[in-house]
Amino acid sequence: MAEKLEFELVYSEFDEKLGPVPKGSYPEIEHNFGMDVAMKSINILIGDERSDSKSLAYLPFASEGKKGIVQNIEWPDGTARGGVASGSLTLIFQDVDDLIYYKYIKDLEIEFEQAAKKIIELKTSHADDDSFFKGLKEIHRNFELKLNELRIQETGAGDNINEFPEEATEEEEERYSFKVVVCGDPGCGKTSTILRFTDRAFRRTYLPTMGVNITGKDVHFGGKKTHLVLWDLAGQVKFQFVRRQLYLGARAILLIFDLTRRKTFESIPNWLNDVKSSLRTNEDLIEILCGNKVDLEDEREITADEAKKLADLLKLEYFETSALTGENIDEAFDLIARKLIEKND
Repeated sequence: MAEKLEFELVYSEFDEKLGPVPKGSYPEIEHNFGMDVAMKSINILIGDERSDSKSLAYLPFASEGKKGIVQNIEWPDGTARGGVASGSLTLIFQDVDDLIYYKYIKDLEIEFEQAAKKIIELKTSHADDDSFFKGLKEIHRNFELKLNELRIQETGAGDNINEFPEEATEEEEERYSFKVVVCGDPGCGKTSTILRFTDRAFRRTYLPTMGVNITGKDVHFGGKKTHLVLWDLAGQVKFQFVRRQLYLGARAILLIFDLTRRKTFESIPNWLNDVKSSLRTNEDLIEILCGNKVDLEDEREITADEAKKLADLLKLEYFETSALTGENIDEAFDLIARKLIEKND
């Protein structure tokens, strides 16, 4: 499997006069191939009795040595026949990489769901071409982060754990273990942030029906070793009820928002309230706020001053991070570990 998974996203629409046409791609692809993608993607959805469902469809592009995964997208449009317009988002990937796409299709379904919502938002707001291209680029980046995470899982990169660790020194004989909940809106980079921090840790378990990944990593501080058990909670509404049960026992919370998406920033007070109202304890939590994707400086919608003001209001420590470059990721988790150890000394 390639060290980096290369793929393209193609957005197509059904034009009542012209038929299926490609409306945008990222990275940009050759025109004739774009027409082929649009024709096959739209036609397979039109011919599928389940085209109004959320099921993904698969397509071969044998002449290019590629395959595609297609998501149907529909939105209200008073100018379209029947009052509904339709399109498709197709992820094009190399044949040789098909294992990871098929094996982890459930993970990708979540990304497609978020991508469809983004496209519908752009279409219903009548976004211009530049705004739509920017949105498609953002969707591509979200898929890129998810696929990189899945590639690391599949290839076992980062699993080089010492099976015969040295005995602890006297200075490190004390050991703590704490549950840390990581939450925020979908697509903020929660899982990618954890993956960046635990690049040498073992993913303990994944519970798809509960929407949670559980990962552990040891952190050393002040001659003591603490084990952080990181609970990566899915942000989708369908997990809302069970998520509140998963907060129980948390000793720290890491709240993450996307610096390039204001809505995710505005959701932070709701997330904090959701956690605190669900816990059956009066014990203070260690609470950290991270503004992720600081590497996308040209696309940010929330200033550092604005984020710091919210953090101060909610009494949160604040970091600006990048799951892509690793900026401030270790610093945020190290602060959690230090504060937890200090509270329990």
